[in-house]
Amino acid sequence: MPEEREIKIPVDVDFVLPDLDQVVDGTRAVDGGTIELSATYWDTDDLALLREKLGLRHRSAPGEPGKWTLKAGASMVGDAVSRDETDFPGPPGRPPQAAIDVIRAVVGDVELHPVARLVTDRHTVDLVAGDTRRAEVADDRVAIRSGTRTVETFREVEVELFDADEQLIGAVMARLRGAGAGEPDSTPKYVRALLTLGHRIPDRTPS
Repeated sequence: MPEEREIKIPVDVDFVLPDLDQVVDGTRAVDGGTIELSATYWDTDDLALLREKLGLRHRSAPGEPGKWTLKAGASMVGDAVSRDETDFPGPPGRPPQAAIDVIRAVVGDVELHPVARLVTDRHTVDLVAGDTRRAEVADDRVAIRSGTRTVETFREVEVELFDADEQLIGAVMARLRGAGAGEPDSTPKYVRALLTLGHRIPDRTPS
């Protein structure tokens, strides 16, 4: 599975994403615009996947078929959460067999169903040096849904790391803190959603 590394930072609703151009010499900021993402997370009644540090979601943008993503494991690398991540094509109604096969190898033959739905307005800024995309900063306004009803909203910034060294990471974090961002919090969005929806979360470290 490919590795995903990201730093998650809670911010207030009135937070203004700072200018990230030339956050370090030679790195320019490229605005990626805003997109709405609809994500449905699947698990069992007793959250067997979450207990085993697995996560399965289908996510799509308007007019796109979307994709399934299976996340496995979680470890901390500095302020970043590192996970293995694999994408699978497939419609939203049922997880693809390839993902189910991976899950069954860990948790057995379990019955999966949707447990949480999030709708996120995501504004992205890429940090680019030459032709290299070093990081992506995503400003997320997240709505936790129950049916058509919004139960709760929150906002966070994610810094996804591709070819980022400590100098770049430190400079980005300093600029975000200067704009009022909080300290990193590794709690996944869907865990926040599960707590809001009244689920009891199994012990898992890191979250």
